[in-house]
Amino acid sequence: MGKIDIVVSWLDDGDPKWRNEFEVYKEKEHLSMKKTSANNASRFRDYDTFRYWFRAIEKNAFWVRKIFLVTYGHYPKWLNLNHPKLVIVKHEDFIPHKYLPTFSSVTIAMNLHRIKDLSENFVYFNDDMFLINPTKQTDFFKNGIPCDMLTLIPCATYEELDHLHINNMNLIHQKFSKRDIVKKNLRKMINLRTSIPYLGTTLLQLPYPNISYIMHFHLATPLNKSIYEKLWNEYHGEFDKASAFKFRNINGIDDWFIRLYSLCSGNFVPKNMYRFGRFFKLNKQSNINKIVNSKLKLVCLNDNEALDDDELNEMTVKIQTALGNKFPQKSEFEV
Repeated sequence: MGKIDIVVSWLDDGDPKWRNEFEVYKEKEHLSMKKTSANNASRFRDYDTFRYWFRAIEKNAFWVRKIFLVTYGHYPKWLNLNHPKLVIVKHEDFIPHKYLPTFSSVTIAMNLHRIKDLSENFVYFNDDMFLINPTKQTDFFKNGIPCDMLTLIPCATYEELDHLHINNMNLIHQKFSKRDIVKKNLRKMINLRTSIPYLGTTLLQLPYPNISYIMHFHLATPLNKSIYEKLWNEYHGEFDKASAFKFRNINGIDDWFIRLYSLCSGNFVPKNMYRFGRFFKLNKQSNINKIVNSKLKLVCLNDNEALDDDELNEMTVKIQTALGNKFPQKSEFEV
């Protein structure tokens, strides 16, 4: 098995320097693109749970070669900068100067292949994605090929992101016909072991002439650096445009296009992602203890912009308590 790295992005939204720059560009964004951005406060909040992310990685992904922590330039005060597996990567270290400063996760994610010394095979995490049970390299890659799930579904339902999904799929359709995608991947798509519980959804979509959308699993994503390089060459205009937006913008594609391209081209090993990991949009009814202590290997504890301040504070305490109970021991990534 080859080397596998992890890349994780993190933000301290209380950093005065970042906050000042953010407010300046946010005002420019408001004046020039009032209805084209896809942003809300939940994309920038930090809940002081990142130490548990590292504890989970140390306990459940011992196989990782390097962890590349991508930040604006700040990092948690408790972080052990001398850990041999840790590499701090500032935006300016890998993102071309013409795209900086950026407040868009799309720009960050679409340029990860530029990180110095990054391995061919890497897994991209957000800081709200936690490995809650032991994993193996083969949970993410087999023979250097990403493990993933190709599931056909009707159009996405999140209105704010529909534009990005549609833009991604429009570009996919220019490259791949549905016939080509199905012919190449039918056995991977229709599989009782790896396609449940979405097998019916895929089967229902097969008679239609076009693919409306492919399931978006908002989880840590295994990726090939060489695919990034190929797509930047083939779709330079689209990637350049998407990277140039200071904030997430509905007028371009986003980094999920890279995953979609891999799936449609057959560059994946079928894996039941539903059984492996789950995305949770947290609300007042969320049983966080049950989620964190489930048999899943990976969970995304996603922020909810609909929560008011009191609900948000209550939710933060619940998350910190559940993760603290799950991972009570300090990791070697903490001073």
